Amino acid sequence: MEVPMNLDQATFHVEKTESLKLKEVIFKIKPGIKEQKRLFRTSLYKLTIIAEANNKGYEFAGYDLNDKLISQLEKDPSRFLVGAEPPFLCGTNWPASGIAEVVEANNVPLDSLIVTDGNNVLATIYNDEIPILSNWLKNLIN
Repeated sequence: MEVPMNLDQATFHVEKTESLKLKEVIFKIKPGIKEQKRLFRTSLYKLTIIAEANNKGYEFAGYDLNDKLISQLEKDPSRFLVGAEPPFLCGTNWPASGIAEVVEANNVPLDSLIVTDGNNVLATIYNDEIPILSNWLKNLIN
């Protein structure tokens, strides 16, 4: 099947669409993972994840890191969310939310994770980088 392409429209779209600004993201944790042992459930691990981009650090403090969270990152990264208030480390499938507006305004690939302050994309973690992040988090709790 042949799809005709309107070159004028394509050129207009390219000229009016701002290009993505790629950023290198470095993840680290603050020293001292706090293990919270529970009698009838698995332990919780509270830690502070830091994402550094453009020489700024964005902290996600005291988050419960467990197998369920990592499993969600592996199976459905689009609905992954860390952070109760900005900044967020999140997927892109949050329809009718501020995150959806940020994703659309910044042309973020829909299979990525982003670090956002609620208004801007501070960093992008592309789909092929998610398994590396997931393995890194697994190693923290094992």
